[in-house]
Parts: sequence; C-alpha cells; structure tokens
Amino acid sequence: MRMILYLIMCLPLLLLSACDVHEWPDTPEYVKLHLRLKYETDMTRWDHMYDGKSVVDLGFGETYDNHQGSGKIRYVVRTYPVSEKQRTIQDYVQEFVFTKDIADGYDHEVTLDVLSGKYNVMIWSDLVKSSEDDYFYNIDSFTEIMLQGDHKGNTDHRDVFCAKSIMTLSIDAVSQTHITINVIMKRPIAKFEIISNDLLEFVERQGRDLNRYKAKIQYVGYMPDTYSLFADRPVSSSTGGIFESTFTKLTDTEVSIGFDYVFVSDIGTTVTVKIGIYDDEDHLISLSDPITLPVKPDHHTLLIGRFLTQDTSSGVDIDTSWSGDYNIKL
Repeated sequence: MRMILYLIMCLPLLLLSACDVHEWPDTPEYVKLHLRLKYETDMTRWDHMYDGKSVVDLGFGETYDNHQGSGKIRYVVRTYPVSEKQRTIQDYVQEFVFTKDIADGYDHEVTLDVLSGKYNVMIWSDLVKSSEDDYFYNIDSFTEIMLQGDHKGNTDHRDVFCAKSIMTLSIDAVSQTHITINVIMKRPIAKFEIISNDLLEFVERQGRDLNRYKAKIQYVGYMPDTYSLFADRPVSSSTGGIFESTFTKLTDTEVSIGFDYVFVSDIGTTVTVKIGIYDDEDHLISLSDPITLPVKPDHHTLLIGRFLTQDTSSGVDIDTSWSGDYNIKL
C-alpha cells in the first residue's frame, strides 16, 4: 500500500519532468558572421550619336565615380537556407536591416549573429536623399524587387547594389565560430542620359529663357521594373513609363534633357524612348521618333542629338497609354 501511495505522489513530478524535456529544445547555435561590404561605384561613359534616323556607337569614354555625397544608404541582409539538393529556399530565416549617412561612405563592416547552417546570404543596398523620403524600391521579396510609387527620373539616388554568396556556417569541434567574408557589391542597374547639342539654334528660334521649357521622356513598349536576386536578372517589365525633366546646361551648345536608371542583366539590354520638348504652358515644341539605345551595368549611356529643334508633326503628342508590341532582351 505504501508503494502504491508513493507512486501516486511521484507520478505528477515525473510527468512534469517529461514535459520540461519535450518543450525546451537545445539553445540554437549562432555563428558570428563578419561582413566586409565593398562597393564598386565607378561608371563608364558610353557615347552614342543620334542622326535623326539611327543610333551610332561612338565608343567608351572616361570612367568616373558615381558615389553620391549626401543622403542615406540602406543595407538589407537576408539568410536563405540551402536544401540538400543545393536549392535556395525562398523564405529567409533571418533579416538584418541597418542604415547610415552616405557621407560616411558606402563601404561598411558589420558583425551578425547568424544561426548555424548552410545559407545563401543575399544583400541589397539602396539610397534616399533624406531619412524622411521613401525608398524607390519595394524589397518585400528578393524574388521580385520592384519600383514603387510614381516614376522618378533624374535622380542618382535611384542607384542600387546587390550581392549574394552561398556559405556554410556551422559550429563543431573543428570549425570556428567567427567567420569573416569579403563581399563585392555590384550594380544590377544601368544609367542613360539624353543630351541635345543644338542649344544655340533653339535659343535663337524660341527667343525665351531656357528655364521655361521641359522634357517628357516616355518609354516606348516595355521598361524593366522588377529584379530578382535569385535569378540575377530583370523578371518583369511595365508599359507607359514616363517622367518629366528640367534642362541642365552643360556647355554653350549642349544641354542635358534628362536621365534615368533601369534594371539590367549582366549582358545588358536595350530601351526605347520618345523625347518630347514642351513649353511652360505644356505645348509640344518638338518630338522624336522612338529611339532604341543600349544599356548595361556600370555604364552611363549618353545619347547625343538635335532633340530641341527636331521636327514635330502638327497635333502629335506623347501617348502615355501606348502599348504596342516590343521585344526586350532580359
């Protein structure tokens, strides 16, 4: 009888002990991952001349540093598990987000506590002019990084950088718990700019202040607007993209009409645009035919021609709803 009573009294304690063992797993193991992020900010000038009918490649010009001097830079690091079949799982395990002033430089070092395992570590960086601004890109998913909000051209803060690397972060008797990785951050994006070389003729013809005019640059057909860090290339495009631009005088004969950034793969692609010139009452002064120009990462494509004084048929305007067929290499 005493034995039965003893068992009855001890049974709840045994059950509680069993529950403790089941519901409290071993503490997760972390590896300190030290990232050294190095940014390749140089761009190479790539000149092209438009003769009114065709685009002529004039070759490469100087290389310059496209590093911005003010604003904020955002760093987003995500770890994606790698399966036994060496496939990257699309749901990340950990995310680390931090920002700093651009004035302190793009390059950065940071130490992260990462769960042990085999991961594809993906990194994204983008810019804003101030902490009050919204970022230009929606990064909810690295499979589809998209432009968001109204199309904003003529800003070098649209520049972006990314990188990824598969690495095994494990803790055992022989491995280290502190790993340092050097990461080169590269652009998945290209820049193009429209320059008109007939400024003197335009001023003589119009006889008014250059500041009373503007340009509207429209993408004809499709513009790459979504990038996948998993695929390392643009994965979607949109139609009807258009942005306005004021003029920037470069020399006595040349004026920059506007510029923009577009997603590209490593091999580059082409974009097709129409260039319209308007006065301060939104009256069309001149309009180009569709012009196709090449773009590729880390290159600043310049398209030079007589865009201010090009002929325009009466009543012709930029049709922002145009959606004809256009093939683009992605």
